[in-house]
Amino acid sequence: MSAPLLEVRNLRVQAGPLEVVRGVDLTLRPGETLGIIGESGSGKTVTCLALLRLLPEGLKAEADVLVWRGRDLASLPDREFRPYRGREMAMVFQDPVGSFNPAKSIGWHLRTALDRLGAKGPWRPRAKALLADVGIPRPEAVLERYPHQLSGGMLQRALIAMVVALEPGLIVADEPTTNLDNIVEQQILALFADLRKRLSAAFIFITHDIGIAAQISDRLAVMYAGDIVESGPAAEVLAAPRHPYTRGLIATANALAARAEQLAEIPGQLPAPGARPSGCVFRPRCTWAQDGCEAPQPLREVGPGRQIRCLLDA
Repeated sequence: MSAPLLEVRNLRVQAGPLEVVRGVDLTLRPGETLGIIGESGSGKTVTCLALLRLLPEGLKAEADVLVWRGRDLASLPDREFRPYRGREMAMVFQDPVGSFNPAKSIGWHLRTALDRLGAKGPWRPRAKALLADVGIPRPEAVLERYPHQLSGGMLQRALIAMVVALEPGLIVADEPTTNLDNIVEQQILALFADLRKRLSAAFIFITHDIGIAAQISDRLAVMYAGDIVESGPAAEVLAAPRHPYTRGLIATANALAARAEQLAEIPGQLPAPGARPSGCVFRPRCTWAQDGCEAPQPLREVGPGRQIRCLLDA
């Protein structure tokens, strides 16, 4: 088994005195895709923004260990960390519009990315090839266009081309198909699958869509209220979920896929960071709650590569 590209231990994110993400552990190897699933507000995006030090003002991240290619970056000053962002670890955002300068052409953006890479020779042939690689027709013409002149799907492809230009070892995709129609969504997913074959990079794919997670992930991490509550090989987690929250997510997804007249819903709602219940944070919504759930639950091994934060099967 290849050595990990990324190892993270006890990652925490705080907003003042409130914990937004608590004790997240992650390991990623070259060519591996980790899917992170959960409801909106569960901490998926914040976790990945913390990895790249892109958190908005007011949030602070700490980790006991953050090792990238053998070097611990956890205590690295921001100035020294900056070269790793984009060049080593990059992110494809849910809404690509915010990733582009509206006053600059697509060609300018790609040239800037290639300059950062230190690419030699004329930039235009390389930029055209990058756009063609992500399925953009007539790339020469697209180089002259501005972001507002491209559709959402085309702009997402252009952003992916910029990321690929930097040849990062880790690509984080934050729900990159959310605002796209089904046909374009499948095209973007196929593009990620192709990139995975051609690159040695690791991928983190954030999604709330169980079907997408099943399609693209090797392993899954299920997040709830800032905690990872279950993790393991994607096929095993989806076929035999162990945590009540994971079971609820999959039951709802299956009902939607089957166009059921009545959806299987998880009762209640996600707690705000300042209103977390004591003990198991999922307890107020859990139909399997029992004696002992009033105590905090550690993430424990329940099989090879499988972890669960729950008393079930204890």
